[in-house]
Amino acid sequence: MKKLLKLSVVVLLSMVVMLSGQSGVEASTSGTQIVNFAKKFTGVPYKWGGTTPSGFDCSGFLTYVFSNHGISLPRTSADQFYQGEKISDSELQAGDLVFFTTYKAGPSHSGIYVGDNEFIHASDSGVVVSNLNNTYYKTRYLGARSFIDHEEEYNAAPPSYSYVVINKPINLWKRNSDNSLEFSRILYPGSKYRVYGYDSLYGGQYSVGGGYYITNMPTHISLY
Repeated sequence: MKKLLKLSVVVLLSMVVMLSGQSGVEASTSGTQIVNFAKKFTGVPYKWGGTTPSGFDCSGFLTYVFSNHGISLPRTSADQFYQGEKISDSELQAGDLVFFTTYKAGPSHSGIYVGDNEFIHASDSGVVVSNLNNTYYKTRYLGARSFIDHEEEYNAAPPSYSYVVINKPINLWKRNSDNSLEFSRILYPGSKYRVYGYDSLYGGQYSVGGGYYITNMPTHISLY
């Protein structure tokens, strides 16, 4: 009886560990992971109604990529546009979706933002990376939506740290999809920014939203 009881406990503990591991995989999904996975299909041909690597249409490409990261998207570009979280262009981060009006009025084409003003999508010529400043797409751009909680991508800042207050001039950095930094502007004393997350890259940086970061320099900032 004791042996049976011990065996039952071991089995239950194993199940708990397995389930915890599964949920951890889904929670760790980031926009960068989604973009890197999507890029593996560059060159796959376009296929109307296609939802597999043998051929994609625009929304089918997105549903396939996201489903492989545990995220279920609506099947059509229009439904993705209307059901996703509306975000401004300044908030665009890797893994967010961008939408266009093309062959018919309304959101009829979609892609995945990869960073640096580029997006990957299933175009008529297959899966390619295009620039949002391309005249064709710029004049047909409708906006962006997100199905990712970007705050989950970063280790949470200490609970007592809700804001960064600038004490001395300090740089504001834009984090690209490959985690490289791009100088944005100088922040001056007196300005205050909400903290959305923290990670240890570049000596420690605080996320202040929209892909922007402030480096942890105690002589230049205060945390509240």
